[in-house]
Amino acid sequence: MEGLPKLGRIADLTFSLGRDVALLAIFLAIIHTFIATVFFVEGESMAPNLTSDQVLLVHKLSYLASAPTRGDIVVLRFPGDPEKRKFVKRIIGLPGDEVVIQDGEVYVNNERISEDYLPLELKTLPARRLKIANDEYYLMGDNRRNSSDSRTWGPARRRDLIGRTKFIIWPLPSAGFVPPVFY
Repeated sequence: MEGLPKLGRIADLTFSLGRDVALLAIFLAIIHTFIATVFFVEGESMAPNLTSDQVLLVHKLSYLASAPTRGDIVVLRFPGDPEKRKFVKRIIGLPGDEVVIQDGEVYVNNERISEDYLPLELKTLPARRLKIANDEYYLMGDNRRNSSDSRTWGPARRRDLIGRTKFIIWPLPSAGFVPPVFY
């Protein structure tokens, strides 16, 4: 009978540990679903500013308090396959904007945007002219030569935007805030 109190303590400890793990899992699931998540960059569509195998912190609540802005780097559900594929792109055009790509340059509402985050010699192709509808956003990768973006699949709907990313969390040498862009 001496072993029963010890067995009871082990059972209590096991139950307590299981409860704590379950509560932690629920807490993390709530954070992942509603507040923030991580995104693993695959491919070079955002090079040189983001590179393959970086891990980004995606702030899901960011667009509840404010509207997406031009220059934001966002993670979105791919409009052609919203259940499976996710991309990271930069917002170029907002609802109601006219986006024109001409002579390798990008114009929004008849003004050339200054894209200091891109290499000087980079040209944006092909030529396009598009009026962005309400609740849509024109998105492009920073690596204009190698990016599947709104130039190919058209504008993305607001509901396709998962959240804004402002922080690289991995690898450690590149960890830090993503520099903001102002047009």
